[in-house]
Amino acid sequence: MNPRMITIARESRGLTQINLASRADIPQATLSKAENGFAELSTERLQAIADVLDYPVELFDWPDPVYGFGSSAFHHRKQQSLGQTTLKQVQANMNLLVGRLRRLSEGIDIAAPFRLPVLDIDEHTPEEIARILRAAWMLPMGPVHNVVAAIEAAGGLVLRRDLGSPRFTAISIRPPGSRPTFILNRGLPPDRERFTLTHECGHLVMHEIPRDEAEREADRFAAEFLMPAAEIQPSLANVDLAKAADLKRYWKTSMSSLIRRARDLDVITERRYTSLMVQLSQRGYTKKEPVDLPLEESTVVDAMVRIHTEQHGYSDARLAKVVSLKTREFNAEFTPPRRGGLRVVR
Repeated sequence: MNPRMITIARESRGLTQINLASRADIPQATLSKAENGFAELSTERLQAIADVLDYPVELFDWPDPVYGFGSSAFHHRKQQSLGQTTLKQVQANMNLLVGRLRRLSEGIDIAAPFRLPVLDIDEHTPEEIARILRAAWMLPMGPVHNVVAAIEAAGGLVLRRDLGSPRFTAISIRPPGSRPTFILNRGLPPDRERFTLTHECGHLVMHEIPRDEAEREADRFAAEFLMPAAEIQPSLANVDLAKAADLKRYWKTSMSSLIRRARDLDVITERRYTSLMVQLSQRGYTKKEPVDLPLEESTVVDAMVRIHTEQHGYSDARLAKVVSLKTREFNAEFTPPRRGGLRVVR
């Protein structure tokens, strides 16, 4: 039994020790001692806890380390507006997801022609780092065709999950010995999702050590990565809402991001920027912009599941057991697999 895994399992369901102890008919003092490693629980009590949490009891044997959030921006921005119970639940689910992905990737070679490096933000500006990464990933001039595909080609894993609050947009983590993982909150518009994912990519590339300026630096990185100044600046002259909508079709970024880019590059004045943002709000475009973009599909995790079921011969029930989920929840968590460029390791 790994005591910390009991805590993670409990927090992932949003329960306090009092809640869990009451539902499992275990004294809270006993549960507290067990979670802190001072007492062993009987097989019967472990099973009672597993039943309440709706997890296979084998989850409590996972030896996995428990990670905290890696981004300083997350701490500074989110902890001020969300309760500790919610934060603990998101962190717990993130740790469980990382463990499941690690188990799903065993025996599978994930083709990654590029890598997600760590670059020194004290030696380069965020814009320089964005240009370095575009060059390292051999991206052509113009818009990034598919951000998800670019990150997956660099070994990243991209998933969409319900993060429990609209205040979350995404979480990124680079667990030691595992693939960089990006968890997007479900329901983001595709244009915002592209910027958010690139923003999180900037955190992993630039912010190995958290810093106060991280949030703004990640925004600058994302803006340059998606809308390189040297290429987009001439197009932003005389921008209005109609022109922003046309540019959105080409650059695959939101109208608001394009208008902000025009201001940051001194193509428009602060007064003009404010006027355009007011117009966006008056027309309801701050909630839903015109020009719909296609959602970029992630493929790697689905392909891993497909290999296990189609080539390794795992049933859904057996594969669910591998990742310590009940079959129903496994099927809900991991979408039906589609074909991907992975192969079995012999």
